[in-house]
Amino acid sequence: MATEQLFEQASAQWNLEPLYGDLAKAKSEQMPHKRYGLTDLEKTRLRGLLLKHSPAEISGHEGIEARTVEVALSQGLYRYVEQLTGRDRNALDSWRDVADWLEAAGYRTTQVAINWDQMPDVPVLYGRQVELDQLQQWMLGTSACRFVSIIGPVGMGKTSLAITLAKVVQTQFDGVIWQSLRHRPTLENVLGQWLNELPDDVIPHSDEWYDQLGALMAYLQQHRCLVVLDNLESILSSGSLVSEYAPDYSNYRELLKRLGEQPHQSCIVVTSRERNRELAGSRAANSPIRYLELGGLKYDDAAQLLVAERLPGSGKPHWKGLINQYRGNPLMLRIVAMTIQELFDGDVDRFRRHGRTMFGDIKYLIDQQYERLSAVEQDILGQLAEKAQPMSIEDIQHPDGLAAISALLSKSLIEKSPAGFTLIPVVMEYVREQLP
Repeated sequence: MATEQLFEQASAQWNLEPLYGDLAKAKSEQMPHKRYGLTDLEKTRLRGLLLKHSPAEISGHEGIEARTVEVALSQGLYRYVEQLTGRDRNALDSWRDVADWLEAAGYRTTQVAINWDQMPDVPVLYGRQVELDQLQQWMLGTSACRFVSIIGPVGMGKTSLAITLAKVVQTQFDGVIWQSLRHRPTLENVLGQWLNELPDDVIPHSDEWYDQLGALMAYLQQHRCLVVLDNLESILSSGSLVSEYAPDYSNYRELLKRLGEQPHQSCIVVTSRERNRELAGSRAANSPIRYLELGGLKYDDAAQLLVAERLPGSGKPHWKGLINQYRGNPLMLRIVAMTIQELFDGDVDRFRRHGRTMFGDIKYLIDQQYERLSAVEQDILGQLAEKAQPMSIEDIQHPDGLAAISALLSKSLIEKSPAGFTLIPVVMEYVREQLP
């Protein structure tokens, strides 16, 4: 990631543009011989400090020695902050003072921001402008949605898209909440943390989760908030044809049901590999509940990603075959590009002649999805792999075949063409290895 994109989460908690301008003035007073204005690197390090990252942590993101960052800060930003806040020179002796002093000076926003600084840094987003425009239209248009889900297989970039979207639209909301479900927090813990960080007038009737949920809904009705729930599949049970919630997480159904069905002026964004009942959504133009199925990158965008990954042979025709093999999956393409460079000296043709599309981390990604499938879905994948040619819905030999095919399509493990249903190439290779 380019340094100018690091620590962008600070924009949800700080009035950055006025702060940049005022620090630029302080810089010119301290160092009149320097070019006016903060450099991109100074802005990046400032944002890191505002998010309570130490100089050592900032240097890790930049890929340089910690001492280099410490010296630069002591010769630059620390002095500008002293000047801006009216302190004596060299009064700032800890990086922690930067955020504290600037908050006291009034540069912190009044916007509620919960876990916003815990959003992961994402790689550059290639393509996806059409999807971003569509999501913004749904969220901010005249018939604004209150619930949007982004559905797609592992590695497709759902989290990256959600984070990019959130950063673009965050100024349109009174509050912003980020919540990763990857480590399966209980709803009681999630609601308890949120209510603890919301204004003091948000008081539930009791500590029971349903009373806490009622208090949250009342707040979302009175204030326009953006809430992002990432990796919903983490709290869904595996091995079931119909995605149900895992034991101890069934109360999330009530959370999502109320967020989707109960009128409020906020907007909820959910990412998931699987679409359950609460994420069903609609394609109707005026529906308050919508869903986006995230597919692979288009060729030009995928090629741009491979160029950025320094894969030799920019624009060569055989890239099209490589991209198609992995159906434009961004994470898989990054893994493949690294493998081709490390093991095949950057020669795409050699890699393709090798004949293997599924290996190492690619296999691990597919493992994650395959292990969550129901026995019916795994059986149908096996039928498609054995047949090795398109099958019609009538060819599928299972009483639950229709439901399973629909589920597999939504998980992007199979494809539909006029000739019938087939496995995508990398899944075909994987499933064949599972067959007895």
